[in-house]
Amino acid sequence: MHQLIILGNGFDLTCGLKSKFSDFYRNRMNGACSIESIPKDERNVWDVILSEIGENDPLWCNIESLISAYVFHDDDLGSRLDHMYEQLVWTIDPSKPNRSEHPDNAVYNYVSTSLGKENVSQDELTHFLLTSLKDYEHIFASYLEKQVDNNKYREKAVEYYAAIRNACIDKAQQKNYETSILNFNYTTPLKSEDQQLGIVAARNIHGSLDRTDTIFGIDGKDVAEDHPAVPFTKTYRLMSLVTYESETAKLCDSNTRFIKIFGHSLSRADYSYFQSIFDTVNLYGGVTKLVFLYKKYPNKSDKTVDEQAIREDLYSRISHLLYEYGSTLDNKDHGKNLMHKLLLEQRLLIKDVDENISVLPSNIYLL
Repeated sequence: MHQLIILGNGFDLTCGLKSKFSDFYRNRMNGACSIESIPKDERNVWDVILSEIGENDPLWCNIESLISAYVFHDDDLGSRLDHMYEQLVWTIDPSKPNRSEHPDNAVYNYVSTSLGKENVSQDELTHFLLTSLKDYEHIFASYLEKQVDNNKYREKAVEYYAAIRNACIDKAQQKNYETSILNFNYTTPLKSEDQQLGIVAARNIHGSLDRTDTIFGIDGKDVAEDHPAVPFTKTYRLMSLVTYESETAKLCDSNTRFIKIFGHSLSRADYSYFQSIFDTVNLYGGVTKLVFLYKKYPNKSDKTVDEQAIREDLYSRISHLLYEYGSTLDNKDHGKNLMHKLLLEQRLLIKDVDENISVLPSNIYLL
């Protein structure tokens, strides 16, 4: 029998890494959250963009949503770059001989200075953002490598993997399951050669630190094929990653009995991946169980835990994901009652991951 485990950044955070983009950003800014704290020769245009976003803004340190807002979709009228150049059309006054012919914007000014050009077209600015994003990815990867090197990460990762692997499976059956891992992180604590852990396939979908090919990107499902944002989509960026032979194994199929998800935000940027996985296992008509695991963490101002609030937030994210997936089904009636059907058949489960930590064997490599 087979199961697929999907890991998001919450897994790395649980294992002690300061792997949030906000952790990286504060470290890069030396805790000051000011671009002035970064030497001029080390600055990146994405530092400029982030420095304009306040901590109360939903886009603050949400790098994928920020990319989308700038190059693809900020509101019904277009992206922030669209607005930047559209505003120019209305502000130029032909009666003034010294009129500005380019946006008066910190991002534009940074790119203009970097390129040594007073007038930069929208296409040139978009290309500069993409090139700079690739550099930013390498900077982030270097930060994360230091976090891994200074942390007992591997030990904790194996412990939590074992808890996820065993969740919802009768003890007598656990040894009969093979496990594939789809990892949305850049870290590689669990690899396909970890046969003792029952892992038969493992893939870091967005690149990995040991190959220095990490990517940030946006969901390409709604991006038209001729839109300037296409090179920023995860699908486009994934084509640049080298696929190794060890990663070519199929991660799931009709025989997959469990899909377990832990530490993933279930953000819209990754909906395309979930759609492909759910289609592969025939989620509506099949027998695969969806298991969403969470960890109790201090989420109140006094550093205590409100478990119900954690669960409610997860309920909302699951509902959005399954509603969106249901809308892609050919039979729209099936799409509308997908979640109801999963609940009736007890194929939608929500569990505290720490419930399994307390019952792990002393040797967690034992199946």
